[in-house]
Amino acid sequence: MTFTFGAMERGEYKVAHFDPKRDRAFHLAIVLGQGPSACVAHDLETGEPQMLVWAPGLEALSLAGVPAHPRSVTYVTLPEWSTLVPDGALDPTMNGQHLALVHGKLPVAQVRDEPVKTISATCLYAHDESNERSVLDRFPNARALPLQAVLVRGAQMRSTTSPVLLMHRGADRVDLTLANGQRLLLSNSYLARTAEDVLYFCLLAAETGGIPPADMKLRTGGTHLLQLERDLLDRYFSDHAPAIPSTWPNVPKTLGPMDRWLAAFDQFACVS
Repeated sequence: MTFTFGAMERGEYKVAHFDPKRDRAFHLAIVLGQGPSACVAHDLETGEPQMLVWAPGLEALSLAGVPAHPRSVTYVTLPEWSTLVPDGALDPTMNGQHLALVHGKLPVAQVRDEPVKTISATCLYAHDESNERSVLDRFPNARALPLQAVLVRGAQMRSTTSPVLLMHRGADRVDLTLANGQRLLLSNSYLARTAEDVLYFCLLAAETGGIPPADMKLRTGGTHLLQLERDLLDRYFSDHAPAIPSTWPNVPKTLGPMDRWLAAFDQFACVS
């Protein structure tokens, strides 16, 4: 199944009081690597997301409305190969082997690590580094984050009252994280070509976690999530909703769903 960006390749939304000239007032989160790039700016005092822009390739990094001097910057680069390792089992000399065990042959890339303190684990990851230089040239203080760690924190924050399965749909895979409060029940990435693949792995995650679909919330998003996939998931998960509901006033429908940029919006939870 092919995802076509078409007219959705470029867009922006900003709250009325957003001022990109405010110095060191924002956290800027970036997602790039598969189709358009996107930037989300959160006000550091209030936590409010005040700006979302996206554009083809790496254009979003240089748009005029992006804050020139944010206090902090993080970025997620797709595709990603990652795994979680309990801190007690972590051996830095074995990082590459840990990843290879999960993903098989890996691309030639630096294996990085990101602590996930809420579950006493470390996320080992590698990603496509071809676009990284462009991010660091524009924002030298930018820090890479693994999508898997972002989704773990996002699932934990959404599951304070009931279990939540958080799904990110990428170009050729689906990343799933199941949490119940601070308890992480599952965090995996699967190759997914079709809507039926997406449904199968969501149902498999529910079965693996021991929670029936009727007893959990499913929150979905991602750069390549199709309406067909949303509709199919609706038939099997009674509480299915966008991971990023738009609370901004007067958002035009032509902008498309905000949850497309889940990997950018949720980075703020990892740094705030």
